[in-house]
Amino acid sequence: MNSKTKYLLLTLGIIGTILIIFNSIEMWYWYDFKLELEISQILFIIGLIGFGLYFIITKHRKILIKIIIGSLGISLILNIHLSTENFENILRQNRLSEYSELETCEKMEKRFNADLTKEELKYFHFGIASISGMREIMKSKYDIEYFSMGCLLRTEMECYNKLVNKYINEKYDKSINDIYEEIEN
Repeated sequence: MNSKTKYLLLTLGIIGTILIIFNSIEMWYWYDFKLELEISQILFIIGLIGFGLYFIITKHRKILIKIIIGSLGISLILNIHLSTENFENILRQNRLSEYSELETCEKMEKRFNADLTKEELKYFHFGIASISGMREIMKSKYDIEYFSMGCLLRTEMECYNKLVNKYINEKYDKSINDIYEEIEN
């Protein structure tokens, strides 16, 4: 094994280990990313097994090096992707926490007006489950950030939603229900 390969394997191994530990701690409860996290962990283990076999099997070392680099590399790419997704989720939660502190309809109306001037509107969906595809359509077609809030209805956020619905009706001649139907179709 030449020195470039050793440094490549060492770099992949160290960075991969750090990211797998970080992502395993931070993202174990995000169901959306569980499969990617498990695949990256399996690939990392395959890389470690290949590294161990490298010292035992002398006949097929070139193939083992390719397997090690491939599995550790793909694992690293998946973990980098997971880290960026985690960072985006943290930013989303921080934006949402700003609205959780506003406890009256008057404060929400002021916030709506500020968001409208900055073109950073939000929509808070209440119900058992999030509507699949709603986040993407709200952002891409209407430039509104969608938050699924669960079952507990917050009246001050409903005040904000009424203003958003009025805005959508005035600007796009649609209602939130029209957008729901758009998703279903």
